Amino acid sequence: MKPNFLVSLAAVAAIGMGAGCGSSQMSRIDRNRDIYELWPIDTRQAVLEGRVESGMTPDMVRVAWGDPSEVVAQARSGDEIWVYKRGGDDGSVIYPGGNSSAYPGGYPGAYPGGVIGGPGIGISTGRGGTSIGATGGVGVGMGGGGTIIGPTGGGMGNAPIITRPTPPEIREVVFRGGVVHRADKP
Repeated sequence: MKPNFLVSLAAVAAIGMGAGCGSSQMSRIDRNRDIYELWPIDTRQAVLEGRVESGMTPDMVRVAWGDPSEVVAQARSGDEIWVYKRGGDDGSVIYPGGNSSAYPGGYPGAYPGGVIGGPGIGISTGRGGTSIGATGGVGVGMGGGGTIIGPTGGGMGNAPIITRPTPPEIREVVFRGGVVHRADKP
């Protein structure tokens, strides 16, 4: 082996460990070591850092970012777009009274003459956090904005606990002529 190659390989390894590359990144590189080692050093460095750059091939992108969530072919232009979606949540609504049925003229869980459903607990989890509520006791809600603790039998009543929807993170890679034409930043 040439001394320059060994120095470059050591530098790549040191940067990879120092940059905190995820185990999935390293496992993708390890699974594709035979082709990875054939790429130019600057391409290997970009893949190691999880960057996708113009001129990369589909194999290089797969090793850098993994398999896409969706592939869209543009018939008119001949481009192929790889879409990567991560995260996101539709949000949720729970009713601490343990009853989510709505009655005419009433609030879910409330009915003229008293509370329908009696003591109960509602639990919701999602990207926005976890919400827990109980009637006749204490409700605890944890969401993106912090923690809420309070009685639900009196002060908060049977108010719904809502977690806001969060959009997914979406990145795209556009291939033209079999190589990356444009890529979103990670």
